[in-house]
Amino acid sequence: MKKILLPLLLAMFFSANAQFDGREVGLRGGITSGITYRQYLEDNFSYEGLLSFRQDGMQFTLLRQIHEQAFFDVSDNLYIVYGYGAHAGFFYDSQYKLFMFNRIYYPERRFSPVVGVDGYGAIEYRLSSFPFTIALDYKPFFEISTQQFFKISIWDIAFAVKYRF
Repeated sequence: MKKILLPLLLAMFFSANAQFDGREVGLRGGITSGITYRQYLEDNFSYEGLLSFRQDGMQFTLLRQIHEQAFFDVSDNLYIVYGYGAHAGFFYDSQYKLFMFNRIYYPERRFSPVVGVDGYGAIEYRLSSFPFTIALDYKPFFEISTQQFFKISIWDIAFAVKYRF
């Protein structure tokens, strides 16, 4: 009886979790690595919150995203995602960055609030047999802070794994 019950429970668990209700939670690696939560409002429209950690600080990013199916002849589970958003948070730094790569160094690390705007682009593969999404995403950003007048990062590329529920 135990030999039958365990595979039956596992099959029920995976089939119940394979039903998608419009939410995802996951981990993002990269320059801006952290924890993500996505809420779908429609099949092709979502908002994603990202609690990220960078330069010994923390930022919260909110992204508005559009999902489109890509490469129909390759796979039905491959999607292109694009959108935009904003972030706010803080970091610590021991230097003040000026224009033209000039820097002023401080003997101690200083607190700096930060706000910015973000772009977003990704290619995602949604596993059909398991409730997971694998993504390669690109999130360039522009930000201002008290430690650096402004910063533009065009190389925030990351790998993400998300659980759908």
